[in-house]
Amino acid sequence: MELERRDYRDYEVADTDELFVESRADGGTFIVGYAAVWNRLSLDLGGFRERILPGAFDAVLKRGSLDVKALFNHDSNMVLGRSLSGTLELSSDDKGLRYVVSPPETRADVVDLIRRRDVTGSSFAFTCKGKSCESFSTEGGQTIREIREVSGLYDVGPVLTPAYPDSSVGVAARSYDVAKRSYEEWLSTQAPEQLAQIARRSLVSDAALAAALRLRNV
Repeated sequence: MELERRDYRDYEVADTDELFVESRADGGTFIVGYAAVWNRLSLDLGGFRERILPGAFDAVLKRGSLDVKALFNHDSNMVLGRSLSGTLELSSDDKGLRYVVSPPETRADVVDLIRRRDVTGSSFAFTCKGKSCESFSTEGGQTIREIREVSGLYDVGPVLTPAYPDSSVGVAARSYDVAKRSYEEWLSTQAPEQLAQIARRSLVSDAALAAALRLRNV
């Protein structure tokens, strides 16, 4: 059985309130961050750019028994917390997808790295299925992929090296093929003259155009 392919999105935080350590009066230590920030346009992801729209996680967060892990660097050997155990809290606010995690004492090194600003990125792993999830359009001569409603959320947490060292969302190399496939499918619905215009505007690779034409002829 083919494993479900997931997208990974990594952010270099733009403001210090997007990832920080909070020490509370009761002695508790929490990592607070934004796994996603609304309407932050990505760099070019291979012919298109991307942004996450407000409310994209609302449907997922409303589901019962949500099981999301807080991981460092997406590493399942570096667990910081888990929503099922109550050590990870997730919420959607006017800025983005916020996470608050209570890490175990054994992860004090990760806490110190965030305090010292050695780690300044956050990330999340998700799946995107169906027409309600995404849409493509052209704006100002660029192709834009908008994530409107994710279908699955699997992990969130701090990351050491975001895929793109910029104050914008980036796509990790291991999930690039997922977004690229959606883009090629969208290209396949465009008329030949539109494909030519898109290629000129966004510098679409020959490979992407060839894949789009193959999908059109299936």
